[in-house]
Amino acid sequence: MEIDIKKYYELHDQSVQWINEIQFMTDEQVFLEHLLSSHFLELSSSKLYETTKRLIRKLKEVEVLGNDLMDKIQLHNKHVGTIIENFNKEYQVNVDQEHQSIKKDLDSYLLKFRYIKKKIFGIIKAIMKDHKQKLLINKA
Repeated sequence: MEIDIKKYYELHDQSVQWINEIQFMTDEQVFLEHLLSSHFLELSSSKLYETTKRLIRKLKEVEVLGNDLMDKIQLHNKHVGTIIENFNKEYQVNVDQEHQSIKKDLDSYLLKFRYIKKKIFGIIKAIMKDHKQKLLINKA
C-alpha cells in the first residue's frame, strides 16, 4: 500500500488554515471582551446582569475550547509532518481519524463561538440603541 503524499500535504494545508482561523477568532474574543468591558455599567444593571454573566462564562469556555483545539491541531500537524517526512504507513490511519475528529471539534467550536458573538453583539446593539434614544430625548 502506497502513501498518497499529496493528500497529507492537503491535510497539512487544512491544519494551517484551521490554526489561522482560530488565531483570528482569538483576536475576536479579545475584541468582544473589550466591548463588554466598555459597556460594563449598562451590562451590570439588574436587567442584564444574569445574561451578561452567562455570556462571559460561555465566552471563557469557548476560549478554553479554542486553546485546546489549537494544541490538538498543532500536534496533528506534527503527525502529518511525520508521515510526509518518513512515509510512515503505520501512522496513516491514525492521522486520518485524528483529522476527522478535529474537524468535528472545530465545527462545534465555530458554532458555539458564533452563537456567543451574535448574543454579545445583540446585547451591545440594544444598549447602543437605548443610549442613542436617550441622547435624542435629551436634545429635544
